[in-house]
Amino acid sequence: MIKNVKVAITGGPSGGKTTLIEALKKEYAGGKVKVVPEAASILYKGGFPRVPSYDGLYHAQRAIYSVQREVEDLRCKLYPEALIVCDRGSLDALAYWPEGAESFFPMVGSSIEKEVARYNWVIHLDTAAEPDYDATNEIRTESFQEALALNEKIKKCWAVHPHRIVINSQQDFLSKMRKASMVIAAILENKKFEEIQKITES
Repeated sequence: MIKNVKVAITGGPSGGKTTLIEALKKEYAGGKVKVVPEAASILYKGGFPRVPSYDGLYHAQRAIYSVQREVEDLRCKLYPEALIVCDRGSLDALAYWPEGAESFFPMVGSSIEKEVARYNWVIHLDTAAEPDYDATNEIRTESFQEALALNEKIKKCWAVHPHRIVINSQQDFLSKMRKASMVIAAILENKKFEEIQKITES
């Protein structure tokens, strides 16, 4: 059985992260997979102010990063034998940070190498094409163009990860979710990166 393997599900707004996470909860209800909820949702739904300014972004991303780390670490300790699937990863905060990496990493007391090493796998779900862009999420404030820009920023943040799988939005949504689920199943089976990458190319 896989031990202490952690997967970050990331990508731009309306990429399908929530849909995939909910599907995994149902499919692996027996305990093989344990989900780390999205830190931003925990905070914003709990009343953390969402202020579109430098100070608003600064304090929000500090809080999101901290909550993300703590909930991940707790899940790993509680379920050491499960595959830990994270709704976003700690480096996502960098894409929303109002400055650059040169101030982000000193602020959180970390480095790109340490953050990348926190996750065995990264699955990036590209923002959906414009006709399928979902603006109904209560905490989603981005326009389609803003979502595309964030998608690229997030992709750039994770570019150095050696086991990153990108699932683009060129296929229909159901096919995209099917491929993402197949990737998770392959990770559970301890397949190699090259084998898993082929799933997205089929």
